[in-house]
Amino acid sequence: MTRRTDCQVKLLSYGLEVSYQEIKDREPICFTHNKYNGQCLVSISQSLIHLIAEAFYGGTPTFCHQEAANSNTSDLPDTDIDAAVGHSGIHSYSTVLNQPMNASEKRVQARLAATLLNEVSHQWQVSAEQPTFTNGVLHAKFAIQIEDSYGEIHLHLDDDLLLQLTAEDVVTKSDPALVDSLREAHLKQVPLRLGAVLSRQTLTLDQVVNLKVGDIISTEIQEVVDVHAGTLPLYQAHVVERNGHLVLQVIDNITPQERN
Repeated sequence: MTRRTDCQVKLLSYGLEVSYQEIKDREPICFTHNKYNGQCLVSISQSLIHLIAEAFYGGTPTFCHQEAANSNTSDLPDTDIDAAVGHSGIHSYSTVLNQPMNASEKRVQARLAATLLNEVSHQWQVSAEQPTFTNGVLHAKFAIQIEDSYGEIHLHLDDDLLLQLTAEDVVTKSDPALVDSLREAHLKQVPLRLGAVLSRQTLTLDQVVNLKVGDIISTEIQEVVDVHAGTLPLYQAHVVERNGHLVLQVIDNITPQERN
């Protein structure tokens, strides 16, 4: 895209969320799928688009040694700011942020977005309509670095469209039951961490303040414990020993009535 061979591009991180994040600091571009009519929204950091567009159209922008005083990270979450600053020499959003993109920059963003979406499917077209995302959305965020310049690519993909793209042999659009079935199948593959408190001990504040390395807190492991998923209790289990390890043996389900 940049027609440059002296730049190194890195993917710093990526993340997925099942929620729509309102776009306030970038100018997104909307695509529709020719086959399923689903919608997708793509947005790229304007400062990065500015540099790539300048390089693409024959300019010689520098992706290195941007002045930190000109950078603006107010639009980034704290964790993303830390990620950007934590890499030596990386400077994030510059003074072009919040300025409307010109026609050339919009064309470059459209081309970058199409390149990204073609990894998912090859039947996209740019749309002037803004998506509504009434049934849900998959939000994918990619943090990238070109030399010292940092930016992000955000992709919002319609939930129903995502299901159809992953099961193109099923006519899900005309059968809501199949959509729900596919969604349930995807949800069942989500990793779920279980936890259980094996023991509790009560100490006075004075005892806690005076604890030091080497002190022993006497405690007893409970015989029956609740097994939780997050804060939701699901099962009761015996704490037993198997092959030299403590394990939980489920003995009963915790019903919704018992949770209340």
